[in-house]
Amino acid sequence: MSDRLLAAYNMNIFRFKIMVILLLAFGLSSGVFAYVKYKKFSEYLISRINLQTGKKLGRQIKFKRIAFSPLKGVVIYEPCVSRAPDFSKGIFFCARRAIIRPEIAQLMRNRLYFSNVELTDPVIKAREAGGKWDFDDLLALLPRTSKGLHITWNARKLSVTGAKLEVDIGSSGRSIAIENADITLLHYSALAGNFELKLNGDVKTILNGQLLTARTSFKTDLNFEYSGLTAAFGDVQFTGAALGAATIKKTSLSWEIFNIDKPAREKNYTAGLKAEGLFIPAQSGAVKQSVNSAMELLSSVIGKATPRVEDIEMDELTLDFTLNNGVLFVKRLDLNTNFLNLKNEYELNGPARTVNIRFAAQIGDNRLDLTAKGPMDRPDILPAMSVTLNRKLTEAIRGINASLLKIFPILEVQDDTTKKERSE
Repeated sequence: MSDRLLAAYNMNIFRFKIMVILLLAFGLSSGVFAYVKYKKFSEYLISRINLQTGKKLGRQIKFKRIAFSPLKGVVIYEPCVSRAPDFSKGIFFCARRAIIRPEIAQLMRNRLYFSNVELTDPVIKAREAGGKWDFDDLLALLPRTSKGLHITWNARKLSVTGAKLEVDIGSSGRSIAIENADITLLHYSALAGNFELKLNGDVKTILNGQLLTARTSFKTDLNFEYSGLTAAFGDVQFTGAALGAATIKKTSLSWEIFNIDKPAREKNYTAGLKAEGLFIPAQSGAVKQSVNSAMELLSSVIGKATPRVEDIEMDELTLDFTLNNGVLFVKRLDLNTNFLNLKNEYELNGPARTVNIRFAAQIGDNRLDLTAKGPMDRPDILPAMSVTLNRKLTEAIRGINASLLKIFPILEVQDDTTKKERSE
């Protein structure tokens, strides 16, 4: 009996060894096959860069060397792309290193899909003149399709570290620079696919002749269906921002936007803004003049003199609003400064063309409470005031409405509804 058990045991050990050998052989052959595929892709990429891509783009392309790593993929050292037609016109793109890793499962099916693309210390210089960007010719690299980039995008992860982006917009005379930027773009495939974008960097630009700087942290999720973008949500933060002598410690903005591809009456937006620690010195004349003009109007309404504003200090600004079924509702607008405290609600109804406003202001020991309700061009303002004050407040409300409607054209909601009713 013991001999039979021993024989059975030896047979099981033999079978186990055979299975291990087969698995190792399969793994080795798969690894060799993957290596060959990677190697072929590397050789293909080199030939494309050396022979075809530069000619197709009408630009020069150079790099220090290209290496192949079974773990990382294809590694390109010091890649550079010139402006058209060659480097005598300057550099469009350079990086210390680029890593391109095809997804092995797709590569074995002779399909090209990237699991990871990494750029280290890239510098990109983009220029616009007469409505045309100097990278338009680079779009020739993209697949020719009418489906849209959200359909044809073929990278699961794109990561950029230590980037510097310089953008010159000739038509507006504005330049923007983003330095020390880290960017991550993730693609989650689901029908058309969902994307997650993160960006951290230092932003610089010239605004009204003054240097604007801020540390920026940005994140957004984009949801696509086959037809295009349907929803977006995320947030952005600016810290240590400065415009000339004016500074602000922190600003944050968050948003949730749904039904982007739907008619205006079906759009659904929610957003919030919070700013802390704003300081604007008295020498910022334009801002001080605007503030004092607004204070003069409030003084007229209150019937008492208000102090003239010099340095402007804001502890906090909070704004929350929604847009739903063509109704824009600013449900919270709170402002705390060294000269004025405000608490407001503001509803602008596009389909009904009406406003509903609650306004409360505290200036020193003086307090003002107002309501305005009714047609958006001529609401009823309470408490009742003189004809002159009523006219000034009505003009102010019209100006606010006009500014909001430029951003949110919700009056089209009524026009769309009217057309639909007439067609029926």
